[in-house]
Amino acid sequence: MDNIYVMIMLFAIVIVGFAACKLGYMNEEFDKKLSGIIVDITCPALILSSVMGDSLPDRELIIPLITISTITYILLTFVAVCLPKLITKDTSVRGVMGFAIMFGNVGFIGYPIVAAIFGTEAIFYAAILNIPNTFFIFAVGKSLITGDGFNIKATARTLVCPGLLAAYASILIVTFGISGIPAVVSRPVSMLGNVTVPASLMIIGSSMARLPLHDMLGNRKVYVTAALRLIVVPVFIFFLFSLSGFPHFATSINAIIIGMPVASYGTIFCLRYGHDTTFITETTFITSVASIVTIPLLGMMVG
Repeated sequence: MDNIYVMIMLFAIVIVGFAACKLGYMNEEFDKKLSGIIVDITCPALILSSVMGDSLPDRELIIPLITISTITYILLTFVAVCLPKLITKDTSVRGVMGFAIMFGNVGFIGYPIVAAIFGTEAIFYAAILNIPNTFFIFAVGKSLITGDGFNIKATARTLVCPGLLAAYASILIVTFGISGIPAVVSRPVSMLGNVTVPASLMIIGSSMARLPLHDMLGNRKVYVTAALRLIVVPVFIFFLFSLSGFPHFATSINAIIIGMPVASYGTIFCLRYGHDTTFITETTFITSVASIVTIPLLGMMVG
């Protein structure tokens, strides 16, 4: 039941963002600026703070976790590019749909859900799984939203963005077993990182507030995308790696991570790069609501 309470609490922050927009505290211009702060400052801090604890994870699980996550996102890249073409003829939403199918809200919602299901010690393992996710969300996810394609120049710029620089630093910290980072460093980083979750969820709520009510309820494309994101993809990934002989604990955490609602970065990227936010906001809303039911069920399946 704890994971249900976590989802309800996080969704409550979305409602705060919704109300803030209706009351005039947030608007599209404000959301764009806040999105830039999240992408370039607070989320990189969140990534770094996840590896700045006093203890390091079981080294025997590090390689399996990174391997599972990397293979997962390689597979999902093909799914995100090919599957939307079979679902819709509307080329304006294919890239956003691919993003929604491929990326769950790992860093924002995934950590507390993993802690609720597996215990607080599992957050570090979720952070390891989040390293390939971070790489792909900037290297592939942004391209899906912007339609820039996978050209070398765009990818090269992506590889040195703040989010990935933080991921590289996290890999080094884990690889070299660097623990006991001084509080004068870790605490400010952690405080900055803690801004990410509420700020991102409030942006989602603010975006919802600017949608007509009938748009928030979605359409066929939204519900198909939501079913793929919350049910089909995580279940498929779980059984694929379970049958491949990977450790059950690693495959279970990965499945839960993959079963998160649509990543907040979808809304943030759409705002930052001038793409219409209607589809991504509708899908984020529907998956956030539905995940209150689907995540506990997924947790029972992989437990």
